[in-house]
Amino acid sequence: MELQLDQISQITHGVVLNRIKPKVQGDGVEFPILSISQLLDEENGIRDSEVPTVFVDKKKLGNLNLAKEHSIVIGLTSFHRAAVLGKHHEGKIIPSNFVSIEFLDGIMDPYYFAWYFNEHPEIRNQRLIAIQGNSSVKVLSIHMIRQLSIDCPDLSTQMSIGKLYYYQKRKELLLNEKLKLENDVLSEEVMQYLKKL
Repeated sequence: MELQLDQISQITHGVVLNRIKPKVQGDGVEFPILSISQLLDEENGIRDSEVPTVFVDKKKLGNLNLAKEHSIVIGLTSFHRAAVLGKHHEGKIIPSNFVSIEFLDGIMDPYYFAWYFNEHPEIRNQRLIAIQGNSSVKVLSIHMIRQLSIDCPDLSTQMSIGKLYYYQKRKELLLNEKLKLENDVLSEEVMQYLKKL
């Protein structure tokens, strides 16, 4: 069964950071920000990347789009993929270069959706068409995301596919970490060798 994304989820555009800043920095509350570089670092096995922050006007605390565990974000610029947010993302402000997606209860496994959006050939083609253009900054439109038709098998099938996708991504992450460690060890051994010469 195919369903349109905006029929089965709440799709929220990220916050324009300049609109929530206080006039005087001391009048605000500091919040961490979700960034594309963090998500890219995580994909490449880099942990503990620096988390940028922003001061938020106390009067605008109710207007924030905050990250929640198991919700989805899709990057509108440069990171044109869906990512499932983890517990360590909770409470970060989702800025305007993302949309966040929260599904109605029991209708969609988040990892299945991430697989579908990132890997399904039909959706991949739609994404490529959507980001083509004359502009040097390739941007996905929120309208295109809202109108996506998603193939929705039963939840247990979605969870099976989602689990496979999660473990595949986890394997890639661990392989990247292993490669980085091997490179670090090799560099250290070469430096030690050079010192002995």
